[in-house]
Amino acid sequence: MTLAEPWSSALVFALALLWLGVGVYFLLTRRGQLSRAWFGVSLILGGLAAGSAGISYQAFSYELKCAGREYCVLTNGYEIAYSLLQVASMSAMVVAVAYALASPRARRAITVYAVLNLVVYVIVTIIGVMTPSAFLLSFELLLLFAVPALVIAAVLAVRRWSDSLARRILWVLVLLVLVQVAYLVYFSLGLTESLWSSGIYFSANDVLHVGMLAWLVVTAWVLGPALRDRS
Repeated sequence: MTLAEPWSSALVFALALLWLGVGVYFLLTRRGQLSRAWFGVSLILGGLAAGSAGISYQAFSYELKCAGREYCVLTNGYEIAYSLLQVASMSAMVVAVAYALASPRARRAITVYAVLNLVVYVIVTIIGVMTPSAFLLSFELLLLFAVPALVIAAVLAVRRWSDSLARRILWVLVLLVLVQVAYLVYFSLGLTESLWSSGIYFSANDVLHVGMLAWLVVTAWVLGPALRDRS
């Protein structure tokens, strides 16, 4: 069996474990707060997504998609699981932020949106698998279903800027975006190839995973003691 990118694979699995651990922490310390419960669920789903990505996109990418085949397959169950879990994670996150910052009426509307967003994405994914369609299973389409939740959460935080919890949530969201930007910049500059020519292998995915490890630590530190439902 061929193991691809051992260092990167170990890093993404470490990230998945930390994601799960922080999620369990929020669940165990929820104290009846639905914002903490939903945030914990969001992180656990994110951890499962990271684990699925590590299996298929990195550790066993060749074995699952190309080994023994004339042509590599478009996708597999682990990659589909990653996409679905990622959108579910973002949907749960925006519900958590709604319980922390939104009024009851807005909270209900956001919860309905989050559920419908996930249901539609599941349907789109099923169509993409049955067709099959590279676009319907693409990362770009995943972003169209995941990013709006991030935008909604940020708008809620900005609108309640006078609340210290809102500011904490916004900084966490900003850091999450900065990690994604660092990944995109590193990738677009071709730094992976430049370093590899010098004998150093540190890919854009490694940048993303190290950044997400830092994000999880900061999130636990910033929101761990403070996240609570809006009274």
